[in-house]
Amino acid sequence: MHMHLIEKVLAPDDLQRVHALIRRSAFSDGVPSARGAAQQVKRNQQLALASEQQRALTDIVVAALRRSHDFKRTALPLELSALMINRYGPGMSYGPHFDSSIMPSPDGKQIRADLSATLFLSSPDEYDGGELRIARPCGEETVKRPAGDLFLYPSCTLHSVSEVTRGQRLAVVFWVQSMIRDHEKRGLVADLDGVVGTLAQRVPGSTEVRDLSAVVNSLTRMWGELGMAAAVACAPMAAHVEMAEAAISVAAARGERPRTAPGRRRS
Repeated sequence: MHMHLIEKVLAPDDLQRVHALIRRSAFSDGVPSARGAAQQVKRNQQLALASEQQRALTDIVVAALRRSHDFKRTALPLELSALMINRYGPGMSYGPHFDSSIMPSPDGKQIRADLSATLFLSSPDEYDGGELRIARPCGEETVKRPAGDLFLYPSCTLHSVSEVTRGQRLAVVFWVQSMIRDHEKRGLVADLDGVVGTLAQRVPGSTEVRDLSAVVNSLTRMWGELGMAAAVACAPMAAHVEMAEAAISVAAARGERPRTAPGRRRS
C-alpha cells in the first residue's frame, strides 16, 4: 500500500504556535463532521477555530508543507482540504471507517480526497492508546509518531484510531487531491524522482540526470489531472529539475482566488 511517513514536518517553533492556538480555542463534539456510517463509530472532539485563528493555523501548516520536499514529491498536491484539529481524551476512539471520497476546501468547494493526512501534535509519551490503525492485506499496521511527523495514506483505506486510556492525543487532519489520482502511477513518479535526485548528487550535470528528469516530467504530464486548478499547479518538485512553483500555496489552502504561478525557477 502507498503509505508515507514524513518526519519533522512541523518544527518545534511551529508546534509551539499551533499549541498556542489550541489553548485559545475550545473543542466541540467531532461527530457532526463525519458522514454516513462513520458517525456511528466516531468519538472524539474537534477544535472550533475563529476565522482568524483558522487562517493562522493554515499559514503555519501550509508553510511547513511547502518546505517539505518529501511531501511535495510523494503527494504531488493539487488541492488541500480545510484543516481540522482533533482531540482524543480518555475513553475516546474512532472505529474502523473509510474516509469520504469528497472533502470541502476552505471556501466550500468540493475536492477529491486521494490521500488522508495525519499531522501529529502530541508526543507518544503524553498519552496511552490512540494509535492510528491501518488495515492491510498482510495484517494491521499501527502508527504512533512524535509531534511534528506527518503520515499519509490512501483515503480509500480502512482505518481507525484506538481508544485513548491516558492523556490526550492531538493531531491536524486534512486531505489531499493529488495531481495524479492513481496511487500506483503517483508512486512510480515519486520513486523515479527520488532516483533522479540521488543520481544528481553522484553525477551532477550529467546527461543521464537531464534525460531521466525529462521522463519524470513526461510521466507527470501524461498522468496529471490539473483541471480548473492548473493556474496553481505544476510538475513534481524535484530539486534537480527546472520547473515552476509548487501547487501548495496559502491562497489555495484558504480558498482565495488562484494566482498564476511564478515564473520558472530552480526549486
